[in-house]
Amino acid sequence: MKKIILSLSLALALVSCSTDALDNNSEMATNGNLSAKGATTKSVITTVIPSSQFNLVPYDSQENNCIATESEIYYEKTAQTTISWGGPNNDMNSKTVYIKYFNTATHFVVQVLSTNGFSDVIKNNVSTGLQAAANTWGTHTYPLQANWKAGDVETLYLQVAGNGPQAIFNINYSLIGLCPEATCENAFTGTAVSCGTSREANYTFTSKEDLTNLKIQGGLTNFTGSDAVVTITGGNLIASQKTPGGSSNRVITIEGSVAACETITVNIKWNSFNSGGLITGDWSASGTNVNVNSILPLSCN
Repeated sequence: MKKIILSLSLALALVSCSTDALDNNSEMATNGNLSAKGATTKSVITTVIPSSQFNLVPYDSQENNCIATESEIYYEKTAQTTISWGGPNNDMNSKTVYIKYFNTATHFVVQVLSTNGFSDVIKNNVSTGLQAAANTWGTHTYPLQANWKAGDVETLYLQVAGNGPQAIFNINYSLIGLCPEATCENAFTGTAVSCGTSREANYTFTSKEDLTNLKIQGGLTNFTGSDAVVTITGGNLIASQKTPGGSSNRVITIEGSVAACETITVNIKWNSFNSGGLITGDWSASGTNVNVNSILPLSCN
């Protein structure tokens, strides 16, 4: 009888140990691939930031940068901040907020993007009402002061609100000024380079405004051989030449367009049957609002 009781007690003890082991194994199986009960696994998310609709280059300084007339190239400064919140370690959620800011010839522009989206941008404690979805640029623009100038400092306290704690930026931006406009006057010059039997002369012309009907014309004396070699640098011009009557002279005509303040150069080379003396006739330049003196005949003396 004692043996039966002892065997029964031992069996119950073995069953009890077996049950504990099964319970422990069951808990581990329930947790599956988790490293430990209650632990969390974080995935790394790569965000591709889209480009904005502006043509932007990095800001250097208001002394070295300027905005050209009719240009759409502007000089950006940028900033970003990453904010985490929630959970025991304050890292359950996170977002990154990016900003770009710059001035045009008339306005100041602030662009904002949040990986979580945002519901408002507050500028100097005043709501702008700007909002955007996640990973989308929102743009806030306002006019510059009427008499603004290069080097004026635009200062903003910016709060990007919604979808988590606010992102806060302090902006200080020295305004980029306008590039000075080129100024020039109409000018027409001529120079003799070579006066032997192989002759060469240069003419230059500068227009103070865009011209579409420029005409430069003049003669070459004691001409012989084939056509003169006429090389034009600058402008959009075509040269033609003819011999007047039965003379030994050659008339060169250059016609076309030239941009404001652009200087064109006309180089002419030709052969002559003698050397020395005057190598050209009078040369003139004409066109809308062109008022320049003719170039008298050239010589190397």
